[in-house]
Amino acid sequence: MFNLLKPIDYIKNNKLKKILLKDISEGENSFDEFIIVRKKNDISVYNRNCDHQGGKIISKNGSHICPMHNWKFNPLNGCYANGFRKEKEKHIIKDDCLFIDISEKIPSISTAKKVTNTEIRFFNHAFVKIKDKDFSFATDPWAIGPAFNTGWWLKNKTKNDWVDQLNDCNFVYISHNHPDHLHPLTLRKINKNMNFVVPDFSTDSTGKYLEELGFVNIHRLKFAHEYKFRDTNLILSILKSGDFREDSGIYFSNGTFTSLFDVDSNSINFNRYPKVDFYASSFAGGASGYPIMFENFQKKQKSEILNRNKLFLKRKKIKIFQLIKPKYFMPYAGFFSVKLKRDRTVNELQNKNKISDYASICKKENIKLLDVEKFDKFFFKGKKLLKSENNNNKNFNDLPPEVYLKNYKNNLNRIDLDFIRNYFENSNFKDNLVLFISLVNDNFMNSKLDFKIDFTGERPLFSLIKNFSGKIRNMKKVKQLYLKCRLESFLNTIYNKEPWEDLSIGFQCKIMRSPNEYNYKFWHYFSNTYITSKNIRFTTECNSCDKLNQYIDNQVHQKN
Repeated sequence: MFNLLKPIDYIKNNKLKKILLKDISEGENSFDEFIIVRKKNDISVYNRNCDHQGGKIISKNGSHICPMHNWKFNPLNGCYANGFRKEKEKHIIKDDCLFIDISEKIPSISTAKKVTNTEIRFFNHAFVKIKDKDFSFATDPWAIGPAFNTGWWLKNKTKNDWVDQLNDCNFVYISHNHPDHLHPLTLRKINKNMNFVVPDFSTDSTGKYLEELGFVNIHRLKFAHEYKFRDTNLILSILKSGDFREDSGIYFSNGTFTSLFDVDSNSINFNRYPKVDFYASSFAGGASGYPIMFENFQKKQKSEILNRNKLFLKRKKIKIFQLIKPKYFMPYAGFFSVKLKRDRTVNELQNKNKISDYASICKKENIKLLDVEKFDKFFFKGKKLLKSENNNNKNFNDLPPEVYLKNYKNNLNRIDLDFIRNYFENSNFKDNLVLFISLVNDNFMNSKLDFKIDFTGERPLFSLIKNFSGKIRNMKKVKQLYLKCRLESFLNTIYNKEPWEDLSIGFQCKIMRSPNEYNYKFWHYFSNTYITSKNIRFTTECNSCDKLNQYIDNQVHQKN
C-alpha cells in the first residue's frame, strides 16, 4: 500500500558562525545566538532554542531560562534543571577562531511533474480531508463529544456527513496520541478495516492505542522517509516534532502541489523546514494546563505568562513563514473551547489567538490566509488555488456538554483501591520523585482519598495519607509533585491506562511542584510508555454508555 522510496533529500547551504577564541573566556559565555562554555581547551556550544516548546533561552544575571515555561538551563553540565540533556552544536577550531556550523538543511520531497487537482476540506479542529481522483486521506479526526476528560469541546459544530467522508478515505493519518487527534468516540464510527498511518515512535504510543480500539491495518512509517501511496501521484513523509515529545506532522506532494501539516509539533523536523505551497498549522495557543492549573503561580503571574506565550506563538509563526515561504496558510488545530460550568475559571484566564490575528502577518509575508471559519473547501490546480467554498451540509446535532459529563461521572465513580495500588506498584517507574494525589470534586475541594507514591526506591511504594494538610514541604534532595485530580478523570486515567497529559492539558488537575520545574520523566513515561494495553477495559469519552452511542448512531443515520 505504501511503497518506501528513500530517506528524504536535503539541500544544504554551508554556513559557519565565526567567533574569535580570544573573545571566549573561561567558564560560561553568552552570545546572541549561543551559550559557550570553555574549560581550558575544551569548548561546548549550545544554541538558545529551548527543547521544551521551542522558546528562546534568555541569559540574565548568570541564569539561563526560557520564559515560556521557566525551563532553566545549566551550560556547565549541559542539562536543564529537570535533568533533560541538551545537545551540543557542531563546531571546529582553526586559526585561533571557533567556527560553529549553522548550515541550513532544507528537506525536499520528491514530486511528480504532473499538474494535479487537490481538494482540501476542513471538518473541525485538526480533522481535514485531502483528496484527488486517485486517493483521499483524513487527518486527526475529532468530530463529536469531548476530549481530555471533558476538559475540551469543539468550538464549532461538525458537518453531518463526517462519518461517510471518513469511511470513504483510503487511509487516516494520526499525528500523536492526544485525544483531540486520536479521539476514541469519533474513531468508533470508522470501519475497523480502515488503514491508519502513524509515526514510528519508539514507544509506539499511537499505534498500540489504535490496536486497543480494534483497528488492525496500522502502518507505522519511519520518520523523514519518502513513501508513495500505491500507483498515484501522492508522496508523503512523516516528520518528527523537534522536541522530546512524541508528536509529528505530515509533509506531502500531489504532483507539483506541496504541503506541510505540522499540527501541534514544535520545531518540526528539528527546525529543518521544507519549502511548500500550502502550510497548515496550529495557531491559537492555550492548549495546555500551564500555567492556569499550576498553584505555584498567582493569578497575575498566570496572566502575564499567558500573554507572553500568545505573542511568542505569533512571532514564532512569522519565523516559520520566512523559512517555509508558503503561498497559502491555513490555521487549524486550535478550534477547541471550554464549555462546562465547572471550568469557568479556565475561561476567565485563557487567552488564545484568533485567525484574524494572522491577517496582517500573512499580508506582510505575501501569504494568502485561508480562513476555515469562512470557507471549508479549497480547490487547487497544481500550485494555484482555483476557488474556496462552503459545504452546504447541515451540522451534526451533538449532545449538550452537561449530558456528556453526567454520563461520564455515572460510569466513573467507584474507587478500587487495590487496582490503583497495583497500577502504580507495577509501573516500574523510578525517579527522584514523590507523587502526592488527592481525589477531589469539581471545584478541586473535599478530597475523597489522599495517597502518595514514592518513586525513589527499587520499586514504587504506594501509601495512604490520613489527615492530609494539602501542603508539601521542601525537601532538598527529593522532588515532589502534588496533584489534586477530579475523581472521575483520575479514575478514567488509571482504569484505562490513559495518558496522564490528558489530566493536565484538560484542566482536570491542579498542580503544585517542588521545586517548580517540569517533571518531564514522569509525564513522558505515564503519557507515552505506561499507557493502554490489551488487558485494560476501555471506557474513556463515555464509550461504555450504550445510550450515548445509540444517540450518536441515530444522528448519523438521520443526516440529510
